[in-house]
Amino acid sequence: MERDSAVRRIRAQQNQQKQPDSSEDEAAALNGFRSRKHKPEVSAQLLGESSAVILLLGFVCLLWVLVLISVQQLIISSSGQFNSVRARKHLERITSVGPRTVGSPENEITTVNYLLDQIEQIRSVTKAGPHSITVDVQRPTGSFSIDFLGGFTSYYDRVTNIAVKLEPKTSAQHFMLANCHFDSVANSPGASDDAVSCSVMLEVLHSLANLSTPLKHGVIFLFNGAEENILQASHGFITQHPWAQQVRAFVNLEAAGVGGKEVVFQTGPENPWLVQAYVRAAVHPFASVVGQEVFQSGVIPSDTDFRIYRDFGNIPGIDLAFIENGFIYHTKYDTPERIHTDSIQRAGDNILSVLKHLVMSDELADSSQYRHGNMVFFDLLGVTVVAYPARVGTIINYMAAVATAIYLGKKCMLTSNVGASLQYSVLYLMGLTVPYVHIMFLIWVVFEIFTPILGRSGTEIPPDVILASIVTLATVILSSYFMHFIYLSRSTKRILAGLGSVFTVMFVLVCCGLFFPYSADPSSPRPKRVFVQHTTRRIHALDGSLQSSDSGLWINSLDYTGMQHITPHIPQINDSIRMHCQDQMPYCGFPWFLPVKFLVKKNWYLPAPEVSPEAPLEFRLLSRQETEWGSVKMTFEVKGPTHMSLYLLPHAGASLSGWSFGDGTPQFDLSGEYFIFYSHGLDAPAWNFWFEIQPPKSSDASPDEGLISLAISAHYFSGPDRRSEQLESLLKRFPAWAFPSSWISTYHMYRY
Repeated sequence: MERDSAVRRIRAQQNQQKQPDSSEDEAAALNGFRSRKHKPEVSAQLLGESSAVILLLGFVCLLWVLVLISVQQLIISSSGQFNSVRARKHLERITSVGPRTVGSPENEITTVNYLLDQIEQIRSVTKAGPHSITVDVQRPTGSFSIDFLGGFTSYYDRVTNIAVKLEPKTSAQHFMLANCHFDSVANSPGASDDAVSCSVMLEVLHSLANLSTPLKHGVIFLFNGAEENILQASHGFITQHPWAQQVRAFVNLEAAGVGGKEVVFQTGPENPWLVQAYVRAAVHPFASVVGQEVFQSGVIPSDTDFRIYRDFGNIPGIDLAFIENGFIYHTKYDTPERIHTDSIQRAGDNILSVLKHLVMSDELADSSQYRHGNMVFFDLLGVTVVAYPARVGTIINYMAAVATAIYLGKKCMLTSNVGASLQYSVLYLMGLTVPYVHIMFLIWVVFEIFTPILGRSGTEIPPDVILASIVTLATVILSSYFMHFIYLSRSTKRILAGLGSVFTVMFVLVCCGLFFPYSADPSSPRPKRVFVQHTTRRIHALDGSLQSSDSGLWINSLDYTGMQHITPHIPQINDSIRMHCQDQMPYCGFPWFLPVKFLVKKNWYLPAPEVSPEAPLEFRLLSRQETEWGSVKMTFEVKGPTHMSLYLLPHAGASLSGWSFGDGTPQFDLSGEYFIFYSHGLDAPAWNFWFEIQPPKSSDASPDEGLISLAISAHYFSGPDRRSEQLESLLKRFPAWAFPSSWISTYHMYRY
């Protein structure tokens, strides 16, 4: 009616003015009215910039709060069958002795005796029940090669395993394996890695042994004492212990952080029934296939016993680890008080319920029947875990792609509709809630794992570039859901300009280096990691005479910043004492503890007096003989501390054809050198080994160089030889936000 009245008024005015082109003017006037009539409607449909920003920020903040609540909520209710108070007492007692390196009395005697005493108490209390407990202390000797950290070979002698078999008194044929390790790295009490897991396992053993109903299958609890020495004790058990033949699957308890939630971050290989069992049985399930993809990609310089059981035992398993607060993992800050009792309760509830489920299941008896395909699994706000076969995920992805193509095709055929109401926008955001929360949670997992790791990933990997790439990817993924909101606003230019300004400001702030990366705050420390070795080097000529020697404090930074933040506090540590790799010497001429020279290329060498360990390294060539096929076989004997590293560098034209390590085939690393890591427990005999080297052709031979350069370093991690006056003096000068892990070492090089 309003429009008709307006038309009549226009026509009346036209008639009064008696203009000849009344029809054209009438149409123009009518169109103008319609334009004025509909402009407010279209404008009303478009969101203002402020409304869009407030709506989106409110939505994102709300969901992020939900994610944080989910992450920090450790337990809602407990099963009541696991006693975290008793487990905490175990944790405090194990860590009270300090660092527990392999071969030290703290690891081989004090901790072993405590574990055996607690196991014996459990056995005596439950001997009248339906289960029997058998204990075996294993001290295996062995060797293996692995492609971890660029590839190296490991040799261990009389390391310690405490194996506990829990089974019905009628005996069992099939067993689950539960694994933890009680040793720690040097200079760290190792509460989270991995004393808390052994404490949980003690209490789980107590709970299962007290069940009134007998288990259908058995459980082997392995308290292994040499995991930090690159997975040695687990190899000794799975390849040598007679009980290993009865293991059908395993659960490995580990840590890549301190406290918080333990997450399932590796499963398989294949055997989806294990993941399904975890999803059904875990009281507080928490799992992410993203963690598995990241960990197994090789980008993280770390590994667990999971790899040994999978590769050398050919058995499937589940790998769980604490991932929160990885900044203080493997540092002096890894103490019991930083692990909340609810974290212990949560882990205990999960491990106990999962083991009970598995040892009562039919799948464990013949897991090979259920070995098919991989699983996709992920957490939903800590409430539940969704798991389905990977092939189902492939079908879902294809269906989603087809549905998207059909939808977009239909949209292209329809007339575009400019704008959308606020009500439509709110409904759209509500529909995004579940997938958006899930993606935010996955992004949190990635940052929780990656950010601390980049603080110990070496001097050659720029963490800013990696984190910027991850941030960019995360931003693209998260913002892709909201791109249409930009076009719903009245001015897309203002929105884009605002986003560009935020990016520019943040980019400038980061490039200016205004953010200090380390912290000494006791409540939330973020230490800079440094290795400091007081070492003496002795280089021997081809005839065995001493060619040169020197001593100093060898310093390695484990992150990209090197010494730039340390130099103002210790001016002597500057670029004038930077050392570069001496390619003609095995492993650059330095006592590397692990084969990580390709990750840590920047190092400093501050001259210092010679070290004189009370138990010095003894090294000698026992025999040298030519074989019938033209190679030269050399046999050696070494007596030294609990940790040693052997480096072999064949000269031009020469090559190793065999040795006494692993499967007998020499395994070289990324640089073409050979790294053999050695450790021993108590009362180990002298280390004897041999290798065969094929001489070069006569045209390539150099009589002045010989066939091979051999170097051996000794590392004193425990006892009176681990410290010196000069080392202690330097350590006191480091700032509070630095964590220098230190010890005494020696380096001896020979040519043959």
